[in-house]
Amino acid sequence: MGVKRVKHKFPFFFVLPGLAGVTFLASWARLFPQQLVEDSYSRGVFPTISHVFGAMSAAIPISWLDVWILVCGGILIYAVYQRRWAVLVGVASFFYLWFFWGWGLNYHRPPVATRLQLDTEELTKADFDRFTDKAVGEINRLWPLASKARLSRDQIAAMAAQRVERVVFKIDGTDWPLPAQVKRSLLLEPWYDGAGIDGMFNPFGHEALVIEGPFSFELPFLMAHEIAHVRGIANEGEANLVALFATVASEDPRFQYSGWLYLWGYLHAARGRLDAGPREDLQAITDRILSNRIQAISNIQSVLLDAHLKANAVPGGIRSYSDFVRLAIASQSRWKEFR
Repeated sequence: MGVKRVKHKFPFFFVLPGLAGVTFLASWARLFPQQLVEDSYSRGVFPTISHVFGAMSAAIPISWLDVWILVCGGILIYAVYQRRWAVLVGVASFFYLWFFWGWGLNYHRPPVATRLQLDTEELTKADFDRFTDKAVGEINRLWPLASKARLSRDQIAAMAAQRVERVVFKIDGTDWPLPAQVKRSLLLEPWYDGAGIDGMFNPFGHEALVIEGPFSFELPFLMAHEIAHVRGIANEGEANLVALFATVASEDPRFQYSGWLYLWGYLHAARGRLDAGPREDLQAITDRILSNRIQAISNIQSVLLDAHLKANAVPGGIRSYSDFVRLAIASQSRWKEFR
């Protein structure tokens, strides 16, 4: 009798989790060469990816993030009911690979400080003091001008998109068509309110998302920050820096005021140095955030965000948000380039 040959099926179950695991470990170990990422991905492949997803984002009025939440919710119910745990692992692996190769590889670019040739190591306390003095003067000067006529949310989104496009072009020389829109995630907005978060970037649709609550004088900086992510600025401190360039170097005093006022929160200076108008604006922001924040949710969100950033080549984690103060001081002489 002949021996019956047994056909071994290829274990497709391990493909996506295996690729996701290798990608995660390579990212965590920082094995991706920065200059290769910059030249081949961030300035090569990524603009095309972003343009395609931008067209998809413009095709529907709601956020794609809400769509994927509903889809994943349905998959979760099915997998739990049918006890198909492999499906959950496969879906999680798919979305991680989508996140990383569709946008997250930008975390491995050379730092903006390197790309702009900024020296942040030689700054002294006197430099910080002078910068704080300048911030006080600019905020007090701009408040009367910024308070005369408020811009609508759509107007701010369009102007912020235009300003960030110019800033990123000046930094990286890249430019590609994107819709001038900032959406909301209706499903996650209650979580954002509880966590004290005003916006986020959706990497599964390349969308800037900002909640409904912020005042008009907050929106220019908040929207510019999230739009900077859309254009491939992954690091949070660097997205803050791009948003600062987009606002303070704008010709519109409402944008300038928004940038300086947001920066004020990182300078640890006494509010008493500001005039009554800016102090009232800062207090209004504090009251808005605290009125909705739930401390437990805020703590969970901070831990998750910190872990996410550290796993993606940002050693400082959530502390990277404040790195832009040093970058802002070091780059002052070049702000006029971003007008």
